[in-house]
Amino acid sequence: MNCFVLGCVFNTTIVILSACGLLLMGTAIYMVEWFPQYGAEQDITAFTIVTIVVGAVTLAAGLSMCAAVCTKHRCMLYVISLSSIGIFCFQLGAFLWLATQSQTERIAMLSTESYEDQPKYFDKLQLDFECCGIDKPSDWTSSSWGKKNIGEVPGSCCNTPTPVKSCSLTSDIVFSGGCQRPLFHYMETMYNIIVAALLVTCVFQFSAIFVSCCVARVYKDDTYDRLTD
Repeated sequence: MNCFVLGCVFNTTIVILSACGLLLMGTAIYMVEWFPQYGAEQDITAFTIVTIVVGAVTLAAGLSMCAAVCTKHRCMLYVISLSSIGIFCFQLGAFLWLATQSQTERIAMLSTESYEDQPKYFDKLQLDFECCGIDKPSDWTSSSWGKKNIGEVPGSCCNTPTPVKSCSLTSDIVFSGGCQRPLFHYMETMYNIIVAALLVTCVFQFSAIFVSCCVARVYKDDTYDRLTD
């Protein structure tokens, strides 16, 4: 393989693996910090832990390849090539497992009954997503809060320039859509980002198995310097 082409492939693999590692860790950490803001119970611990571990391993693989090419360490390149086989299997297994998870089923259904106990969570959800109720604004009529405030919805349902305590359910300023669909859609988007990043990671980790060996052989032939010229 031409040294210039080999160098480009090797450097691209380093950049992609490092970027995917950071993306996986960043997205998982963001999910852990973001979702509890809305007070909905969740069971995504295993998902986020696996994602963070895969991201850390991927980032380490990218950085180790960078260290090997900077130090021109032939043995390290062979070690990276061998370890890439195990890393690839781990990443592929994680990808297949995460891709088959139905994450919306892991998120407990939202309930207006929790509003009186922890109103700040539901208020934040309705304000951030400009929504009202679970599926529709009238969901509030069957809640304990709605039975005490007949014909009203919480102020966070109302599209007003200044905060209000509540407004009429039939008012034109009430957000028309429910909160469950946009929340789940937002959650699924983040899961899709993770799964897509894992797929890209698997492809480039697989290429790292062969590229590292090729670079090590070039180094053995005393032509390694041309990769970085």
